[in-house]
Amino acid sequence: MKNKKVMKRVLVIAIVAAVAVGGIGGGIYVQRSKMTAEVQSVADLNSGYWGDDVNSSGLVTNDYSQTVEISKDDEIKEVYVEEGQQVQKGDKLLALDMTVTTLNLQGKELEVENLKNQITLAQNELKKLKNTKPYVEPSEPVKPDSSTPSTPDVPEMSGDAYNYILWTAVPYNQNEADGSAENPYRYLCTEDAYVTGSFFSQLSEAGLHVVFEIHENNSVSGKLLSEWEVDGSQIVVPDADTRWSVADRTQLTEDTDVSDTDTVDDTGVDAIDQGGYTQSELNGMISEQEKKIKDLDLDKRKAELDVEKLKAQSSDGIIYANVTGTVKNLQDKDNLPTDGTPFMEIAGSEGLYVTGGISELLLDKVKPGQTVSVSSWESGTSCEAEITEIKNYPSTDVSSYGGGNNNVSYYPFVAYIEDSTGLRNGEYVDLNMTVSDEEDGASIYIFKGYVRSENGKSYVLKADENDRLVKQYVKTGKIIYGDTIEIKSGLTEDDRIAFPYGKTAKEGIRVVDSDGAEY
Repeated sequence: MKNKKVMKRVLVIAIVAAVAVGGIGGGIYVQRSKMTAEVQSVADLNSGYWGDDVNSSGLVTNDYSQTVEISKDDEIKEVYVEEGQQVQKGDKLLALDMTVTTLNLQGKELEVENLKNQITLAQNELKKLKNTKPYVEPSEPVKPDSSTPSTPDVPEMSGDAYNYILWTAVPYNQNEADGSAENPYRYLCTEDAYVTGSFFSQLSEAGLHVVFEIHENNSVSGKLLSEWEVDGSQIVVPDADTRWSVADRTQLTEDTDVSDTDTVDDTGVDAIDQGGYTQSELNGMISEQEKKIKDLDLDKRKAELDVEKLKAQSSDGIIYANVTGTVKNLQDKDNLPTDGTPFMEIAGSEGLYVTGGISELLLDKVKPGQTVSVSSWESGTSCEAEITEIKNYPSTDVSSYGGGNNNVSYYPFVAYIEDSTGLRNGEYVDLNMTVSDEEDGASIYIFKGYVRSENGKSYVLKADENDRLVKQYVKTGKIIYGDTIEIKSGLTEDDRIAFPYGKTAKEGIRVVDSDGAEY
């Protein structure tokens, strides 16, 4: 009888315990089930990128002539026209021996690659010079002001964000990150926050990757305003008592002004060790190196134009008329001029053309056949013109109406105006064209804070068909405007994504639309 009572008591306790455990477990499940993550439509987030608008000025002319230039290495196989002959746009002018053209093409392609390598080496040397600290005569050391308050051991905070970063600061993702490049430690900072030199020193010793973030309302759930990623293994250690602005990535002086000389770049690399050159000597060397790079780049672009010209010839070896007109100044194919005189000219006989200038920076994006918008200064008449020719060499004759940067060269171009009603010869016009890479139109452009990395792969947190968050791996491309990343594949404008940080940024979390509607 006694044993039965004991067993009964044990049974009751077991039942109560089971209920209690079930209640706790159920509470956890209910609590998690109530968590939601806010999602936004990719269509709303997509900033788009339609290329860059290029604006310049031009001149209307009715006496445009096509010049056919033959290099000393070219060999003419056949000439199809005679002096004074009338030709139509698209007519055959002459045929080149393809053996010579093919060899010239291969040589020019090698020249382009060689110039690219020279530019890379020159750019690396320039970067080294810019990161070199000038030599300064040593002076008596200055003792620090003892009245200056020292930085507390525990960083102060505003909300969830740090006002400054010490080694004692705790990353908000410490339980998820490992300090690698793929999964760095992330610190939430205020807009006025700074990082101490002692932190960078210890970060360098540990060789960790960290990211300093600034969010709205000093909360991880707030909109990401900026981020600064630093690779500890690449830091040249600054002085321990220096301070570095998170927002500006620059060293702060005692009065918190930005220093003109010391910076930490996006990779976390500080200025290299002090060299043996004065500031004046360094400035001269930097200026000379920048000129060298500019000259090399100009040579490269000339060679690339030659490559394009030779490729066009190598298709069938035929050179065609770009305009309708009359053959003039035809030379002897067996006795080619050596003084730079064109082999022949085609003097235009009908229609109006517009001449303008293309910046050397855009040569690789502008091709014959592209449309240019034309607008008259006098009458306001608007029309379109088709680019028929881009000269192989820059000219100062177009700089006055080429517009843009005075420090770059401009290449003359000619465009044919099919409908020239309302325009006259000698009239000045505004020119506009849009340049972009061909594949840009199919891409999506969103704030880069929505994209995270995992094992070298990029992903976003997307709402699935059940309105739950899932990882969606994406293929990324270029970064534009400093904070916008290209999504080449893996995401559509019909998708909805969440900001991938915070306690609700987990797979399986139920989503709520940014307007408050739950799913």
